[in-house]
Amino acid sequence: MLAATMATTTPKLYVLPGSHPCAAVEAALKLKGIDFKRVVLLPIAPLMVGPLRYGGTTVPGMRIGSERLVGSRTIMRRLDELKPEPPLLPAPGEESYGQVLDAERWGDEIFQGVPRRLIDAAFLRNPGAMESYAAETKLPLPRPLLRPALPLTARLMAIKNKASDESARADLLSLPQMLDRVDGWIADGVLGGERPNAADLQIGSTIMLLLSIGDVRPLIEGRPATRLVGYFPPLVGEVPPGALPAEWVAQAAPQTQDA
Repeated sequence: MLAATMATTTPKLYVLPGSHPCAAVEAALKLKGIDFKRVVLLPIAPLMVGPLRYGGTTVPGMRIGSERLVGSRTIMRRLDELKPEPPLLPAPGEESYGQVLDAERWGDEIFQGVPRRLIDAAFLRNPGAMESYAAETKLPLPRPLLRPALPLTARLMAIKNKASDESARADLLSLPQMLDRVDGWIADGVLGGERPNAADLQIGSTIMLLLSIGDVRPLIEGRPATRLVGYFPPLVGEVPPGALPAEWVAQAAPQTQDA
């Protein structure tokens, strides 16, 4: 029955340009060799069209015939049902099964929001950088018509994501400890295998977006966590250095001790 569904219906994946959970689902679809149609929405548009098209107000959203799915973890579980090989999770009897599920849950519920709030804080200061994430995307409206709305879009995105200077600064300060956790999972073999699992895609897509923020990149470069970016094509888009306050970055940077 599931195979018949896939044979007759091409899934539609609803995404936003630069969205890291959308990138995770796209990587899962390509890993499994599932053909899909990518539907690009403008920021804030999911609030208006999402409930009708795929049953939610966030992305990624997916529609397979009359079936509607919302969220990267939900979609990836469904992809494993539709096409079990290669699996996105270890077999339930394997020791690493629970570890991968825990890492995926943390990546979705905790880590995923960090670059979202940081990039929103950066867009409020440099809204023009937002356009770079859609540089290779065909948008529903001409770019000259969209540019004047970028400052307002940045404000609306920050409101939707509950991003503020206080939350972004706290995220930046906690980032080194979060990266230590990711590095530890890689050292333990939970993440970073030859073939990615669901947690690799969930966390790797977040690392990829963080690396696109010029002020944040030096905090990540050289860490084992950067290996997870290798599961994805290069991300289009960048927030140039200097968008976030220099004192935030200095406080988050590793402190060197005098000899």
